[in-house]
Amino acid sequence: MKLDRRSTIPLYAQLKELLSDRIRAGDYAPGEKIPSELAFCKELDLSRPTVRQAISELVTEGILIIVKGKGTFVAPEPEKIELKGFNAFAFSFLSARELDGLHDLTVEMAEADSETGRLFDTAGGTGHAGYWKIQWQLTDEDRVFALCQSLIPVYMFPELGNDLRQKRRMIEITANKYAYLPQRANCKIRVRPADPQEAGELDIARNSPVLVSTSRLVSRSGNVCEVVRAVMRTDLVTIGLDAGRS
Repeated sequence: MKLDRRSTIPLYAQLKELLSDRIRAGDYAPGEKIPSELAFCKELDLSRPTVRQAISELVTEGILIIVKGKGTFVAPEPEKIELKGFNAFAFSFLSARELDGLHDLTVEMAEADSETGRLFDTAGGTGHAGYWKIQWQLTDEDRVFALCQSLIPVYMFPELGNDLRQKRRMIEITANKYAYLPQRANCKIRVRPADPQEAGELDIARNSPVLVSTSRLVSRSGNVCEVVRAVMRTDLVTIGLDAGRS
């Protein structure tokens, strides 16, 4: 990529893209120090404020880091978290054996509407008990790598909200609920930009790509018992799938 001084795109934005291209191409490796602002000014015939703004935006996005007294470096690649044996039950709240690993867990009521009706194959409106909306974070070494949200019909687990507030164990919550526990599930995975709230909670730049897993779980009674969504950092998470043939 070359800088186009006749373009309507500001020079700092063009430089930002040029530096990003060089990082992607491996010209500047993770953890490596990049040339100084003055070096870029001389190489590309740019003003120092232009170079400084491009670098500042890359620092804000987490692509570059500034080490005081040493210079500006390409951010090191974070250690990946592999979700081994990933399947459609992976993030299911009702399939969890314990709650200790679910951080910042909250629970509230969600009303039935057309969207939940579509997800649960039900008709909302008057008389529908609604859903428990449970949210939590998954972390690794103090890094939040996934934001999870589960919807569970209130009529199946009427005491779930109180159970969670009283910190009951999962074995107590699911006792005598055999018919309502997940037996089958399907999952869809897609990549999309993070919204501002997700970006803040995951500590990533706005519009960074996130991996979104949405699972729909069906109980032994044949009804949808849970819909769970997990929003994951693509730079931290890898998904491992196991398969075999007889």
